Amino acid sequence: MKKITKIEYQKNNKNRVNIYLDDSFAFGIDINIMVKYSLSKNMELKEDFIEEILMAEEEINVYNYALSVLSRTFKSEKQLRIKLNEKGYDAKFIDNAVIKLKQNKYLDDERYSEILINNKINISKYGKRRVREALYHKGINREIIDEKLSCISEDDELERALSLGSKKLRTIKKDDERRSVKLSNYLVNKGFEFSTVKKAVVTLLKQECYDFDDLEDF
Repeated sequence: MKKITKIEYQKNNKNRVNIYLDDSFAFGIDINIMVKYSLSKNMELKEDFIEEILMAEEEINVYNYALSVLSRTFKSEKQLRIKLNEKGYDAKFIDNAVIKLKQNKYLDDERYSEILINNKINISKYGKRRVREALYHKGINREIIDEKLSCISEDDELERALSLGSKKLRTIKKDDERRSVKLSNYLVNKGFEFSTVKKAVVTLLKQECYDFDDLEDF
């Protein structure tokens, strides 16, 4: 048995306290842990109870770190789990933190997908294929990806391809024999499907000769 001989608030963080056992510093814990276990001066602790307290401290540390990560930038569940694993946290505590974060709506892959789609389409001007790849890379479930991207119509895709293509076309010399190919390459690299690229290029070049056989290498 060990006795709590002193409890003091940490100087730089009033949400944490230092616990002294038998007149020697033992560990620092979140104030919520102190309240949860009703820790007080002169309280005697068994070794297994001390271990339970430290485990609870680690669990809350995982949650608080995850929360700090999400407060800086919105992340998908996969991205957050990678960050927590890199810190060396126990898998059980990571799972518990993820569950709690989801319950509190701090971690939401559907909302994350909506934000990423908006950024990729309205800021980066990417096509749906490029956006789909980005979402998949972030670990978003395929069902969520399909649902969120289904809201983007073919007409919207074509309109963005035309807008981007018209700007790109002005940078390509009119006497360039590979003008249509360069324009198509640009739109394909932006993440538009070939069917959309074809319609956009035909529309933009209008009466100019366009041989799609040149695109066999895509």
